[in-house]
Amino acid sequence: MAYATLIVPAPGASAPVLPPLSPPMLVALPAVLALDLGSTTGWALRGRDDHITSGTIVHRNDRWQSGGMRFLRFRQWLTEMKHVSGGIDAVVYEEVRNHAGTDAAHLFGGWLAILSAWCEHHGIPYEGVPVGTIKR
Repeated sequence: MAYATLIVPAPGASAPVLPPLSPPMLVALPAVLALDLGSTTGWALRGRDDHITSGTIVHRNDRWQSGGMRFLRFRQWLTEMKHVSGGIDAVVYEEVRNHAGTDAAHLFGGWLAILSAWCEHHGIPYEGVPVGTIKR
Protein backbone atom coordinates (compact mmCIF):
# COMPACT_ATOMS: atom_id res chain seq x y z
CA MET A 1 0.00 0.00 0.00
CA ALA A 2 1.40 3.36 -0.99
CA TYR A 3 1.62 6.22 1.43
CA ALA A 4 -0.34 9.35 0.56
CA THR A 5 1.85 12.33 -0.10
CA LEU A 6 1.04 16.00 0.20
CA ILE A 7 2.37 18.36 -2.39
CA VAL A 8 4.10 21.33 -0.85
CA PRO A 9 2.88 24.56 -2.48
CA ALA A 10 5.49 26.72 -4.12
CA PRO A 11 6.67 29.72 -2.09
CA GLY A 12 4.41 32.74 -2.76
CA ALA A 13 1.64 30.69 -4.37
CA SER A 14 -1.92 31.75 -3.64
CA ALA A 15 -4.24 29.49 -1.70
CA PRO A 16 -6.76 27.48 -3.72
CA VAL A 17 -10.14 29.13 -4.21
CA LEU A 18 -12.94 27.08 -2.69
CA PRO A 19 -16.57 27.56 -3.66
CA PRO A 20 -18.70 29.16 -0.94
CA LEU A 21 -20.62 26.76 1.25
CA SER A 22 -24.31 26.68 0.49
CA PRO A 23 -26.69 27.04 3.43
CA PRO A 24 -28.07 23.76 4.72
CA MET A 25 -31.26 22.71 3.00
CA LEU A 26 -34.28 21.88 5.09
CA VAL A 27 -35.76 18.63 3.91
CA ALA A 28 -39.47 18.27 4.56
CA LEU A 29 -40.53 14.94 5.96
CA PRO A 30 -43.39 13.11 4.28
CA ALA A 31 -46.77 13.68 5.89
CA VAL A 32 -48.10 10.31 7.07
CA LEU A 33 -51.64 9.60 8.22
CA ALA A 34 -52.02 6.50 10.42
CA LEU A 35 -55.51 5.04 10.97
CA ASP A 36 -57.11 2.46 13.23
CA LEU A 37 -60.33 1.87 11.29
CA GLY A 38 -63.51 1.19 13.22
CA SER A 39 -66.76 2.71 14.47
CA THR A 40 -64.46 4.92 16.52
CA THR A 41 -61.48 5.55 14.25
CA GLY A 42 -58.21 6.48 15.89
CA TRP A 43 -55.85 8.59 13.83
CA ALA A 44 -52.42 10.20 14.03
CA LEU A 45 -50.89 12.59 11.52
CA ARG A 46 -47.18 13.33 11.36
CA GLY A 47 -46.92 16.52 9.39
CA ARG A 48 -44.06 17.60 7.19
CA ASP A 49 -42.77 19.67 10.12
CA ASP A 50 -42.46 16.44 12.21
CA HIS A 51 -45.32 17.59 14.48
CA ILE A 52 -47.72 14.78 15.47
CA THR A 53 -51.44 15.38 15.90
CA SER A 54 -53.85 12.65 16.90
CA GLY A 55 -57.44 12.05 17.83
CA THR A 56 -60.53 9.97 17.22
CA ILE A 57 -63.60 10.31 15.06
CA VAL A 58 -66.88 8.53 15.72
CA HIS A 59 -68.84 7.04 12.81
CA ARG A 60 -72.35 6.56 14.12
CA ASN A 61 -75.58 7.14 12.30
CA ASP A 62 -78.63 8.60 13.91
CA ARG A 63 -82.01 7.11 13.20
CA TRP A 64 -82.62 9.41 10.20
CA GLN A 65 -79.52 8.38 8.25
CA SER A 66 -78.97 5.43 5.96
CA GLY A 67 -76.17 2.94 6.58
CA GLY A 68 -73.95 4.45 3.88
CA MET A 69 -73.79 7.91 5.45
CA ARG A 70 -70.99 6.92 7.82
CA PHE A 71 -68.82 6.00 4.83
CA LEU A 72 -69.57 9.26 3.02
CA ARG A 73 -68.66 11.23 6.16
CA PHE A 74 -65.42 9.22 6.44
CA ARG A 75 -64.49 10.10 2.85
CA GLN A 76 -65.27 13.76 3.53
CA TRP A 77 -63.12 13.63 6.69
CA LEU A 78 -60.18 12.22 4.69
CA THR A 79 -60.47 15.09 2.21
CA GLU A 80 -60.63 17.66 5.02
CA MET A 81 -57.52 16.13 6.64
CA LYS A 82 -55.67 16.38 3.35
CA HIS A 83 -56.53 20.06 2.96
CA VAL A 84 -55.96 21.06 6.59
CA SER A 85 -52.59 19.31 6.79
CA GLY A 86 -51.28 20.75 3.53
CA GLY A 87 -51.25 17.34 1.87
CA ILE A 88 -50.78 13.71 2.82
CA ASP A 89 -47.90 11.74 1.35
CA ALA A 90 -48.76 8.27 2.69
CA VAL A 91 -51.48 6.46 4.63
CA VAL A 92 -51.00 3.45 6.88
CA TYR A 93 -53.80 1.58 8.58
CA GLU A 94 -54.08 -1.23 11.09
CA GLU A 95 -54.75 -4.40 9.13
CA VAL A 96 -57.13 -6.50 11.22
CA ARG A 97 -57.39 -10.18 10.31
CA ASN A 98 -59.83 -11.42 12.95
CA HIS A 99 -62.91 -9.40 13.80
CA ALA A 100 -65.18 -9.68 16.83
CA GLY A 101 -68.16 -10.46 14.64
CA THR A 102 -69.73 -10.35 11.20
CA ASP A 103 -70.92 -6.75 11.52
CA ALA A 104 -67.45 -5.58 12.55
CA ALA A 105 -65.92 -7.37 9.57
CA HIS A 106 -68.42 -5.79 7.16
CA LEU A 107 -67.87 -2.32 8.57
CA PHE A 108 -64.08 -2.70 8.41
CA GLY A 109 -64.41 -3.78 4.78
CA GLY A 110 -66.50 -0.69 4.05
CA TRP A 111 -63.98 1.69 5.61
CA LEU A 112 -61.11 -0.07 3.87
CA ALA A 113 -62.92 0.20 0.52
CA ILE A 114 -63.50 3.94 1.02
CA LEU A 115 -59.90 4.46 2.17
CA SER A 116 -58.33 2.56 -0.73
CA ALA A 117 -60.57 4.23 -3.33
CA TRP A 118 -59.83 7.66 -1.85
CA CYS A 119 -56.07 7.02 -1.80
CA GLU A 120 -56.11 5.73 -5.39
CA HIS A 121 -58.13 8.77 -6.52
CA HIS A 122 -55.66 11.19 -4.90
CA GLY A 123 -52.52 9.24 -5.88
CA ILE A 124 -51.52 8.61 -2.26
CA PRO A 125 -49.72 5.35 -1.40
CA TYR A 126 -51.38 3.32 1.35
CA GLU A 127 -50.42 0.19 3.24
CA GLY A 128 -51.90 -2.07 5.88
CA VAL A 129 -49.73 -2.85 8.89
CA PRO A 130 -50.49 -6.08 10.80
CA VAL A 131 -51.67 -5.66 14.39
CA GLY A 132 -48.69 -7.64 15.72
CA THR A 133 -46.24 -5.20 14.14
CA ILE A 134 -47.95 -2.21 15.75
CA LYS A 135 -48.17 -3.78 19.21
CA ARG A 136 -44.41 -4.49 19.40
